[in-house]
Amino acid sequence: MDETTVERTCDPRVVTVDDSCGCTLTRANITALTPEDLVAFANKEIDMHRIIAQTKELRLIGVRESGLMDLLMSRTISKGSSSVGKESVISPFTLLPQESNVNVNWFKIIAGAATTGAGTGAIPASAWDITVNTGPSPFKSALVNLEKYFLPGKYILVRYVDSAAANVVRTLNYKVLSAVNANGGGEERARITLQPNVTDTKWATLTNGEKLVYQPTHGSVINLANSVSDYESWCYQYPAENTRALRAFWKQTIRSTHCYNDEYLKALSAPLTSSYFKQFKELPLAKQRRIQGLREERDYFNTVFFGDEINEHQTTGDYANLPQVQDPANPGCTIEFKANTLGVRRQLAECNRVVDLQGGALDMDMVIGALYNLKRNREISSGSIEVIDAFTDRFTADNLRQVFGSYYKDKYGWDQTRFAQLNQKINYGGMVMFNHDLYDIPEVGVQLAVFNEPYFNDNLAAHAAPDVSAGRHFMMLDWSDFEIQLYGTNSATRQTNIADNLYNCVITPNVNHYQLNSKTIQVVVGDQNRSLWYENFSDECPLLTATPCNPVS
Repeated sequence: MDETTVERTCDPRVVTVDDSCGCTLTRANITALTPEDLVAFANKEIDMHRIIAQTKELRLIGVRESGLMDLLMSRTISKGSSSVGKESVISPFTLLPQESNVNVNWFKIIAGAATTGAGTGAIPASAWDITVNTGPSPFKSALVNLEKYFLPGKYILVRYVDSAAANVVRTLNYKVLSAVNANGGGEERARITLQPNVTDTKWATLTNGEKLVYQPTHGSVINLANSVSDYESWCYQYPAENTRALRAFWKQTIRSTHCYNDEYLKALSAPLTSSYFKQFKELPLAKQRRIQGLREERDYFNTVFFGDEINEHQTTGDYANLPQVQDPANPGCTIEFKANTLGVRRQLAECNRVVDLQGGALDMDMVIGALYNLKRNREISSGSIEVIDAFTDRFTADNLRQVFGSYYKDKYGWDQTRFAQLNQKINYGGMVMFNHDLYDIPEVGVQLAVFNEPYFNDNLAAHAAPDVSAGRHFMMLDWSDFEIQLYGTNSATRQTNIADNLYNCVITPNVNHYQLNSKTIQVVVGDQNRSLWYENFSDECPLLTATPCNPVS
């Protein structure tokens, strides 16, 4: 293998996970970083070029390749240089727009009552008032001023189960006469005055029991189109929601240093130095750098997944009280404020997307129930979602193999081989980047890919009793919706100032050399509803209910 081939095999892989491949690693497009790519980076994105070069250096000196590191590298997006170096106060956060999806399709009737003044003036005798909220749907939006969604002259559809008529489903059309705000109980509500699709003449002929059918006190509501002639006056419009909001993401600068001196280099090659000294007292530079690099990568993983605020002042309104970075030559000059990036777990926890199972078994009934919501949330802006990834440790992955085997047999009477593909591998260039098992979840219409990732194995192994359950995680992250934004890199090589007065009478100074590197990143989880994280569960068999007929609601 020639030198060029060796260098290429040490380049990071590019793992492309996007909406077009269904937001899953099982359909990821993996390519090698080519020399042409490096040239392009050198010309256009110096920051990314430095990151790639540092990663390549670690591979060349023996730091083991990691599929997870290549994946995180692939999700690193260069955002250009920040204001570092300018003498101005720099805010340690970035406000980024986040697009949200507004769902106004369904409303729930929580009360019904006769319209005041029905049958007098312009109010028809059949008029009926309903009070609605946004209902129980997990896909609903946090709407305000619900009355604005029920315009006069529009029609609505009401569906409810009539318990007074042998649980018959009633499907009724109404014309909206008016709608007013009816907020109460800490929630948004609207009171809507309706006219059923019967004439006053017909209404007068109905019995009280027949009229009750048109007077719901519960049920669901959806909007229909209006029915207005071009010759009529009608000038109402729906509210236009602002679907873009600003979220604060925090930047963190990460530093690394490698130091050695001339005398150290001489000692390694001195013929009188004992083999014991060489092997145990002093490590070769490459091996030292390999150990340091491995730890730096592990620290980086930990920060991306578990990073948290630097202190309680890390808010957009209070960041001026964060630790200050001042000019060493001018202590009164504040250059910037320090902050820590918020990791994946913290960002998901802020939106209640981290589930603490409190030391109990991993509840796969709960997970399967959540898969449908994840699928729906991802399909809002992506294509068809057929696979959802979950990262966990090897013991949990093995427990799931056993549980799913029994589950398929008990529920469907079929062998696991019909519904599961075990020991699947994602390979590239002769390297196994990821191991996973693929399970069909027929009731959800999706497959669950359970990845056994060494990072989570090591995380679990580091936890001893009574804290072992805290080391177990089941992370379902949408990799296509996740970025590590790179706001700048820096590097410098320093050495002892041999012109210093201390060396004026020294012929051969013992020079220290320093390799300094830094990168400024911020972790961004775009839409938290596309991801879910379970943690703190035991090593007992996961809970998975399986009966020949298990009603799904």
